[in-house]
Formats: sequence, C-alpha cells, structure tokens
Amino acid sequence: MKELLPLCLASLLMGSLSAQDIHFSQYFFAPQWLNPAEIGAAPAQYRATANQRTQWREVSQPYTTFAAAVDGQFEKLPDGLALGAAIMNDRAGDSRFNTFSLLIGSSYSYQFDEAGQHGLTGGLQTGLSQVSIDYSSLRFDRQYDGVAFDPNLPTGENFARNNRWHFNLSVGALYTYSHEEDKQIHVGWASHNLHAPDRSFYNDVGVNLPLRHSFYATATWRVHPVLDVLPAVHYMRQATFSEMMIGGSLRYELIRERSMYRAIYAGYHGRIGDSGIGLVGLEVDDWRFGLSYDINLSTLEVASRNRGGFEFSLQYLFRRLHRAGAFQHQYCPVFL
Repeated sequence: MKELLPLCLASLLMGSLSAQDIHFSQYFFAPQWLNPAEIGAAPAQYRATANQRTQWREVSQPYTTFAAAVDGQFEKLPDGLALGAAIMNDRAGDSRFNTFSLLIGSSYSYQFDEAGQHGLTGGLQTGLSQVSIDYSSLRFDRQYDGVAFDPNLPTGENFARNNRWHFNLSVGALYTYSHEEDKQIHVGWASHNLHAPDRSFYNDVGVNLPLRHSFYATATWRVHPVLDVLPAVHYMRQATFSEMMIGGSLRYELIRERSMYRAIYAGYHGRIGDSGIGLVGLEVDDWRFGLSYDINLSTLEVASRNRGGFEFSLQYLFRRLHRAGAFQHQYCPVFL
C-alpha cells in the first residue's frame, strides 16, 4: 500500500493538470495567455511581459513554465488596431512532457462614446505548438518482474512518436467601463483551442485538446486618496473540468507625481477546491513586479505538504500615456 500511494497521488495530479491548458495564478500579468482581446490593452504604446512559474517540487520533478510577450499599438496601424506576439515553454513532471508555443495575434477596439467611458475590444490569436515527451524517464507495469523494477525489461508500449506539432486558434472579447481614472471595470471572455487539435503520440488514435472557455471580471476602485481596492474573479471550463478563482488586492501609493510613481500592493486569491494564493507586488514608474505563492489545499496535500509553487511576473510599459497635469498609472487587466 505504501508503494501504491505515490502512484495514486501522481494519477490524481495528472488527471487534474491534463484538464486545462497552461495558465498562471497571476493571470492579470499574462494578458495574451488570458484573452486575445487583451492585446494592446495597456496605458502605453508598447508593453512587454515575462512570467515564470515553478510548482509541485514536493511531489515529482518540478513543473516549470516560462512565458514572454510583447504587444502594442504600432505606428502606421489604423486607430484601435493592436498587434502582439507571445512565446511559452512548459515542462511537466517526471515524463518531462514539454509544450512549446509561439503565437501572434491582433485586437481591435471601439469606443461607444466620445468620453471613452465604454469600450469593446475583439481579439484573434493563432500560432503553433509542439508537445514532446521523454519515455526513458517513465516506468511501466511490464518492467516489474514480480519482485522489483527492471528498466531493461521491454515496456510493452508501441509509441509512434515522441513529439508533435499542432495549430492554435483563439478568440476573445473585452468590455471596459471607465468612470474616471481610478474607477474602472473590465469584463472579458475568451475561447481557446477552437479546432480541438490532435495531440496524440499514436498515429491511429486521436487525443484532442478540448475547447477551453474563460470568463473574468476585474476592477479598480479608489476608496482613499492613496488606496485602491482591486477585486477579481476568473472562471475557466475545459471539457468536464473547471476552475474558479476569487480574490483581490489592496494597492497603496507611496509617491504619485507627474514624473515619478511608487506603489506597493498585496492580496489573496482562492482557487476554489484547490489552493490559496498570496501575492505581493511593487510598481516603480513604468515597471511592474509581482510575486505569488500557491498553497495547496486539495487532497494532494498528503504528498505536497501544502506546498504549491512560486510565480514571478515582470512588466514594462514603453511610451507610457500621460494625462495633462497627472501621472496615469493604470495597467491591465486587474490593476486598471
């Protein structure tokens, strides 16, 4: 039974992780992975982001994810049109199951009124992904001789390949309401894997990546001259699996001048039935830095000992937009 327990826990873990695409706890700092309509949704002409996540070190080989993206409203493009590009690499567990993606996308924004309080943005994203696996790191039941594991025994498996490329296609929409600079609401929707790509390593068996839907709402609301409340909710569903995150942060401004801005924030988000996420961050002029940690609260805590993983986010805004007489410091999407 002691030998079977880790296998059962690993099976439980793999079942939960295979349910959804790559995603981040700080989804508000990974806009192009959240929604193609978030492309160009920043208070600057250009934006660059980077995200790094490591988890499940206590359970197996660490699951590591790195992503980077650039987007903006480039010169000579029509007003309202923005372009973006993103790259991601994820390696999961003992099998070293690796996913690499290279995506490009575009969005178009329309303002319903002259004051710019109501806006609607649509986005489209496409690209290529490669999935690969290292069979030499895996163990199969036929390699047990009845007493011990023998890696020299045949696996009994007939894998046709160890990597595969597939096409990606995602769409999304974003509604924004801005009553004033420090009172804003964003509501977004996105659908990923529209064509359900085949990711099978067998040539005769289709293993399709299911369609994934994402819904979210974020806001920023000034409750004090130097204090903002930043609530957020995010729901995803893929096949029979779903995920709900609810939480928020408080942001405290240290300095706010036309040429200088300093702020700190801290908050908590709960992934219902799975984990709690504590986060802290720092804003220095055009730089944004976020650090979060997932505390595992699911049935996997027997193996994880409540340890989930760290996640780091970094963002930089180029040619930031300013309002006359004030320093505009909003950023996308949850801290807008």
